[in-house]
Amino acid sequence: MKWESYSHPISDIRDWSKNKRLELQPDFQRKEVWSNAAQIMLIDTILKDIPIPKVYIKSYIKEGDTYRVVIDGQQRMTAILKFLHNEYELKSPYIDPQYDGKCFRDLETDLQNDILRYKIDINEIFNPSDEEVRNLYARVNKYTVQLNKQELRRADYPGEFINISEELSISDFFEDAKIFTAAQRRRMLDVEYISELLSVLLEGVQDKKDRLDEFCEKYANIKNKETLINRFMLILKNLSLIFDEEDFPISKTRFKQKSDFYSLFACIDEFHRRGLTLDVTKIEDIRKFLDTLNKNIDPHADEEDYREYAVRCLSDANSMSSRNWRLNYLKDYLDVAYK
Repeated sequence: MKWESYSHPISDIRDWSKNKRLELQPDFQRKEVWSNAAQIMLIDTILKDIPIPKVYIKSYIKEGDTYRVVIDGQQRMTAILKFLHNEYELKSPYIDPQYDGKCFRDLETDLQNDILRYKIDINEIFNPSDEEVRNLYARVNKYTVQLNKQELRRADYPGEFINISEELSISDFFEDAKIFTAAQRRRMLDVEYISELLSVLLEGVQDKKDRLDEFCEKYANIKNKETLINRFMLILKNLSLIFDEEDFPISKTRFKQKSDFYSLFACIDEFHRRGLTLDVTKIEDIRKFLDTLNKNIDPHADEEDYREYAVRCLSDANSMSSRNWRLNYLKDYLDVAYK
C-alpha cells in the first residue's frame, strides 16, 4: 500500500458529496453517534482555524471519475456536511455567542468562505483491497482509548452543571467516605455520580442515567448556582453528623455504596424540601436504624423488608422504581429525626 498525504479545502469535500462521489459510512464504520453539541464544537474549531485530526480515505476510479470512501473520520465529515446543508444551528456555550442560533446560510459571506477554504489533512490510498482497508481501520483505532460517557459529556457539554459536579466531587466528605475508587476518579465516574445527585436536587429522583446529557445541556447556565451548591453541601453536613467519623463512619457501612447513598441523599433532600431540619438529639436513633440495616440487609435475610431492600440494590438498582422504593423505606424511619 502507498499512502499519499495532502490537504483538501472543505469546498472540495462538499463537491465530492454533492456529486455523489463520497461514501461516508462503509460497512465497517459505526453509525453516526456524535451529539449536536459535539458537532457544534467541531464547527467552532474550524471557525477558530484550529487543525482537526487527519481523515483516512480510499479512492478508486469508476467510469473515469474518482470516488472516495472514508475509512476513518466519518463523524467529522458528517458534522461538517450537515452544517453546510443547514441541518443544525450553532449554539452557545459551545461556540462564540455572536453565532448563537445561526446556520451556515446565516453567516456572513466572508465567514462562509473562510469555512469552505479551511483545509483538512487527508491520508489517501488508491484502490486498496477490502482486507487492507479493514486492517488500517483496526490499526488506527486499536490503541485509541475510548472515552466513556462522562468524558464525552465533559467535551460535549461545557457549562456550569459539569463545573459544579467537578467542584463537588472533590469534597473531603467523599474522600473520607471512600465513595469512589482511584480508578473511578481517573475516568471521571465520580463526576458522573455527582451529576446524578445534582439531578435529584434539580428535578427529583431520575431513572438511571438516561437524562444526564439533557441535564448537562439544560443547566449549562444555572441562575442560582450558589443556592444549589449550598443545598448539596447541607445534605453532606447532615450525613457527616449522622455518620460520625469516630463512632459510625460511613466508609465502614454499606451506605458508601452508590445505590444506597443515592437514596439516602434523596431522602434527606426531600426532608429539606419540606422545610424540615435535622434534630441532633435524635441522631442516635437514626444511627441505630442504619446500623441495623447495615448488619441485616441480605438477599437471604429472614425479614422480608431486608430481602427486598437487598434485591432493590442488586437487580435494576438504578431504576426509578428501585430508587424510590429505597427512598420511601428510609424515609419512614429517618423522619423521626427531622422536625
